[in-house]
Amino acid sequence: MEPPKPEPPVARLPASEYPRGPARLRLPRRIMKGEVIRVQAKVRHPSRTGLRMLDEHRFAPDPDNPAVYIRLLEVFYGETKVAWYEMSSALSDDPIVTCPLKATSEAPVRVVFTSSEGKTYEAVASLRFTAS
Repeated sequence: MEPPKPEPPVARLPASEYPRGPARLRLPRRIMKGEVIRVQAKVRHPSRTGLRMLDEHRFAPDPDNPAVYIRLLEVFYGETKVAWYEMSSALSDDPIVTCPLKATSEAPVRVVFTSSEGKTYEAVASLRFTAS
């Protein structure tokens, strides 16, 4: 009896078939006024470099698979932009980004992801004090 053949690796979907969105936002369950909290944002989105491999050390642009990635993440607290991150195609698929935020008032927290294609994905959560 032959040993079972190993499963082939799962092929990555081409960017055109990769599902996108929605953006999601997570805040801690317990928040005290003045506390520095961790805001976690994520979005379902592919990240492709737009390059193809010529040989072991050389790459060239791939006209059939252009670069697709999350280009920008902006974080708003109330009406104020408190953080922004410029990204590149070196980002992983379905990125999760964590940033610190000092909870000074009860206000909405909003994140906006912008892709290299110009599409935006947005999520909002209300920051409420739940601990004293």
